[in-house]
Amino acid sequence: MTYVRAFGRFLYDFLVGDAWELFVGPLAILLGCWLLVQLGAAAIVVGLAFFVGVLVVAGISVGAALRGAA
Repeated sequence: MTYVRAFGRFLYDFLVGDAWELFVGPLAILLGCWLLVQLGAAAIVVGLAFFVGVLVVAGISVGAALRGAA
């Protein structure tokens, strides 16, 4: 069981690390875009939502890094 726990800690540290927003953000963007596609949104709307989502996640990540550096 200690190997499973150690692997879980490694996997969490590898995927999430110090920037949890860079792990959760892309998953939320992909989920939102998938929902838009399922609702029948136009491709331009899905593309724009994806682009804006990436900008928002990048802004949140940069803001968090700047707060941590101060």
